[in-house]
Amino acid sequence: MKNYLIHLLNYEAWANKRVIQALETLDTPPNRAVQVMGHILSAQQIWIGRVTNEPTFVAIWEDIPIAWMAETADRQHRKLVTYVTNLAEPELLAPIDYVTSKDQPFQNTVLDILTHMSHHSAYHRGQVVQLIRPILSDAPITDFIVWVRE
Repeated sequence: MKNYLIHLLNYEAWANKRVIQALETLDTPPNRAVQVMGHILSAQQIWIGRVTNEPTFVAIWEDIPIAWMAETADRQHRKLVTYVTNLAEPELLAPIDYVTSKDQPFQNTVLDILTHMSHHSAYHRGQVVQLIRPILSDAPITDFIVWVRE
């Protein structure tokens, strides 16, 4: 299961990188596209803090400059892969207590949280691509199967 999660995290890093690179090519990217990509990275950072039990100091809709996005995505990817690599398999199914941004307590497994993160990111990457497609001659394709083929 750990190998599958790392595989999923590697896909997510690839897909994020493609979208960020597309944003970097635009002279004036749509503000909403930048906001949504920032949200992907902010939400990921918050979830990392929840699973690692480390404090985070970002808002769920943090303004992240495009120039910082690639480094932020890379750093978070490395942190998550290291975290998963160091877990024992049974720990993936252990519940984690956390509090949401609306101060609601919840408990989910690491497996469920990392699966959610992947799906959440994919959903929002699709929104970013939809926003930039009209102004790009070659919009990024971020389908999982395309990554597997490459």
